[in-house]
Amino acid sequence: MRCDGLRPACGQCVRAERAEDCEYLDGPGPTQNQILEGRIAEIEGRIAQITAESAPLTLVDPYAAWRQAQRNAEQSRRDPMRSLVRSFFQSAAEFGFFLHIHRFLDRVFYPSATGAHSLRILRNVIHLIGAKLLNDPQEQAYLTRALQEMPTATALREDPASALYVMQAEVLLANYFYNGGRQLEGVYHTNAAVSIAVASRLHMIRSSRRSRTAADANTYSLPMPADTLEEGERINGFWTVFILDRCWAIASGSAPAFTDDEAMGTQIDTPWPMDLTHYQSHPFPSDFRSSRTLKSFIAGTDGDANMATQSLLATQAKAAILYEGATRLASRYGPSSHSSFRALDDRIERFKHALPRIERFDPTRADIVRAALFTHTLAHCASIQLHTPVVQQLTANSPTYQAAHAAVRDLRNLSDIRVLTCVNPFMGILWASVARVITQGIATGRRLRAAGGAAPSQSPPDENTLLSELSRILEAMEQNAPLSPLMSAQIALFRSSPRSS
Repeated sequence: MRCDGLRPACGQCVRAERAEDCEYLDGPGPTQNQILEGRIAEIEGRIAQITAESAPLTLVDPYAAWRQAQRNAEQSRRDPMRSLVRSFFQSAAEFGFFLHIHRFLDRVFYPSATGAHSLRILRNVIHLIGAKLLNDPQEQAYLTRALQEMPTATALREDPASALYVMQAEVLLANYFYNGGRQLEGVYHTNAAVSIAVASRLHMIRSSRRSRTAADANTYSLPMPADTLEEGERINGFWTVFILDRCWAIASGSAPAFTDDEAMGTQIDTPWPMDLTHYQSHPFPSDFRSSRTLKSFIAGTDGDANMATQSLLATQAKAAILYEGATRLASRYGPSSHSSFRALDDRIERFKHALPRIERFDPTRADIVRAALFTHTLAHCASIQLHTPVVQQLTANSPTYQAAHAAVRDLRNLSDIRVLTCVNPFMGILWASVARVITQGIATGRRLRAAGGAAPSQSPPDENTLLSELSRILEAMEQNAPLSPLMSAQIALFRSSPRSS
């Protein structure tokens, strides 16, 4: 069947529900998939050269590898393992992949004697998620293999250099289970990732303090990072685990595992994460030290003026701090907490105001758009969480509705909602929170009208507006539902909502 040339995705791909995979080759350079396939082809070519000639490595023209990858495109797609890897890396960020992709691929094909097992563990999990995204009938077999090979804490102490790869595997497994609606198993793997991070002292990277943690006897003695990029992987890995822990602790009704408690020696001093390339181009000075990272942010002393230059991972971590803090404060809200309430409310509003608007991000980079949307939605839901206990009745001016309205506005500012085919699993929790506010407004309005109306200042938003906003939220959720049992379950909760009455 011929391509009809429609953009951003052709009709054939749209009808096959593969719009996100539709890419045109007439752009200014190779697409993301071409870059990845070219990298894999280059590595495979190097392996073939070593096997056939037993000769030293020689430099390879990357453009030649790319061209060769295009000539072998059909063969590549027929290769099951390559298809799984390719599928995974199209949505790697949504599942919490924090390693440098090209370096990781190099190490997968050229593992050292001490790292081969941990790389195989991680590769198994990547195959599992790739199978999930492709609806591969062998998904259960990949899951069984991935779980069987996960190491014990004792094994990690014997091989501490593998800790980062195992932590990465635990993060991916946690998000896999959360996405599948299997929260208990997700929490288990989240806690495993947190344990590795704490035992590896990743919360104290570049710390100005000596470690005083009570768990020092059980720590992993990680070797010094080989270079600035490896240090960056550790920093970004810590913050990825931190976000996972902060968000899903709220969803599961438990306390976060990261305590940030100076008395316990668990204060978080690790600097904010950067894009991985920045660790190479703008490395930290050798004498750079960091301390009280979370406390400085909450107090507002590190400022929000340069938010547009911060990494998306850093803004996600900050939004997660506000979201968890708002939920915790709201759960114990009372007259004595009014000043803390006002201070946190002001901090959230300043943070949201400083965030770059969604429409400023390159619409052709679906991964970046999704990451920015996650940050924005998490921040809006922080406002919803904080104000829910004190809002007696939803009105057009109530803080909870204003936050929900802003979350829907961000969705409407997307140039193509199909970028939401695969999203961070926690978006299912966040969008459900927004939808609850909107359905509450619909129910309140109908109740007031049945009772004879209300004063204009007490009236909820116009019902048609609310129904339109609820429809947009559900439309966004439905984009992801085919790949996410969690999202499907959240949608089912709203099928009997007032919009269908």
